[in-house]
Amino acid sequence: MSAESADGQQWWAQGDTPVRRDSRVTYLVDGHATLLAFCLACFQARQYIYLAHWGLTPSMPLVRGKDQRAGPDDSPPQQELIAELRQAGLSEEAIAFWCNHELTLQAVLGYAVERGIEVRALLWDCPEIFSHYSPQQAYEELSAVGVLCLLDDSSRGLLHHPAESLHQKTSVIDGRYAFVGGIDPLIENDGEFDRWDLHPHPLFTPLRRLLAKPLSPHPWHDVHALIEGPAAADVELNFRQRWNDVVERKGLEAALLVPEHPLPPPLATRTVVQIARTIPQHTYRFAPEGGIQGIAQLYAAAFRHAQRLIYLENQYFWLRSFLGLNVPFIGPDSPDMEQNLYLLGEALQRGAHLVMVLPDHPNVGRAFTDAGLQRLREAAPEAVQEGRLLVFTLATSDVMDGRVRYRPIYVHAKVALIDDLWATVGSANLNNRGMRDDAEMNVATLDSELARGLRLLLWGEHLGLVPDEDMLTLLRYLGQQPLHPARQARARDLLSELERRLGEDVRGALLLAKEAQENLERYRNGELLVGHLLPYLTVAEAREQGLTCDEAHGWIEQEQPS
Repeated sequence: MSAESADGQQWWAQGDTPVRRDSRVTYLVDGHATLLAFCLACFQARQYIYLAHWGLTPSMPLVRGKDQRAGPDDSPPQQELIAELRQAGLSEEAIAFWCNHELTLQAVLGYAVERGIEVRALLWDCPEIFSHYSPQQAYEELSAVGVLCLLDDSSRGLLHHPAESLHQKTSVIDGRYAFVGGIDPLIENDGEFDRWDLHPHPLFTPLRRLLAKPLSPHPWHDVHALIEGPAAADVELNFRQRWNDVVERKGLEAALLVPEHPLPPPLATRTVVQIARTIPQHTYRFAPEGGIQGIAQLYAAAFRHAQRLIYLENQYFWLRSFLGLNVPFIGPDSPDMEQNLYLLGEALQRGAHLVMVLPDHPNVGRAFTDAGLQRLREAAPEAVQEGRLLVFTLATSDVMDGRVRYRPIYVHAKVALIDDLWATVGSANLNNRGMRDDAEMNVATLDSELARGLRLLLWGEHLGLVPDEDMLTLLRYLGQQPLHPARQARARDLLSELERRLGEDVRGALLLAKEAQENLERYRNGELLVGHLLPYLTVAEAREQGLTCDEAHGWIEQEQPS
């Protein structure tokens, strides 16, 4: 199949997985929607479940609050939940399990094993310097309920990048459903992060959890995708190649090898889809010499085509490689990010708008992001003067102990949207690691309705325009998923309102800028924020404005009440 889009422009990566016109993608915003959809898919599994993640916490609840049990057995909310689970295809036995057990990852996968489902988990055997999870503990806890686990140490060795990680966040169910994006089913061991969060990102909630700690983790914004149809087989191919490579390299018994399964049936769809990945050199034997840089190819092609609007959400924006010291001029160059910044500068010079959302407090490398932004501003000063380069961050607020308090929302999403036409979501950050030095996976789509809808939902969430209870309905509607007629009507009404306020992309971007500046004044005045948007301020800019700013933690207040 040709890698050309319908309009003749080449948007796609070359030489790895095909471009498909027979598959469907549903974008999922935040951990609440993502982990609920994943859990539902696991309960519908008939043959196998495969997982390959950067980190796993078996004791993490995938489904929480009213989604797990909405009330007493005979209450209307509980009966409505049961009706929704039936509509999703769950058996009465499965519904009883759902409503009467804590739906941790371990419990859900163990229940699948009890039903005769083959469950395999490929666990990154990370060095001890990474403290986000314990591979051995995850191995033992999942093995205890019958999950077949392998510890994958393929990122280690003298020829590897010193901080290389196996960073993919993927799951496959029966070859029919695949999940790709930024969300691991993980609560970090020593960090302040639980990947599950609600769409309003409340300041504090007992539903977000820290392991063995009393305080609520930071709010967490992320994006994932559900893939159905033959493109799901491309996600499975990646799992099979990685798993079998480990089996063969370690000399394990041949019975452990994952067999090839038939392609799932094609689906009628308007969407063009490609799965792309980054596989570092020297990591797996299935990759060609030099590795695979499909995600870097996707970004470069998309930036070349941009005419009106580039919208990015990312954890990082690094020109150089971070090696442990937060001093950007000493890191080695990243050729892929050098190209990305050059292409973004070109897009700005030809009149496009660039809107970015970045975390105020990335776990590492804030100075590297500030340096990347400075390079971009120097490349297109007229875009800065004309207000076409807009950079934001996210925060939340609430009244605690008698005064307004603020917390940054950790932006972990890896999203790119071009001209309301093309989109990608995945695990790859905009840095050397996402483009070349870590194992990553993204899904890209060419579909104007899907891309535009995702932009409207993301901007609507950041502006506080999308009610929490409606986000999943909107996401399912955009992904052409089955919905009750009343919910379809509700989704259409909400999208019409978002379209009215944000549909014109340039005017919508200016509204984001206006709301971010107004929120900055509210922050200065100790008032509640409206929505979540604030301007992203470099360390130098924050200090020039008289704000206390720490290079490791940013400028937004992070104090927690006692």
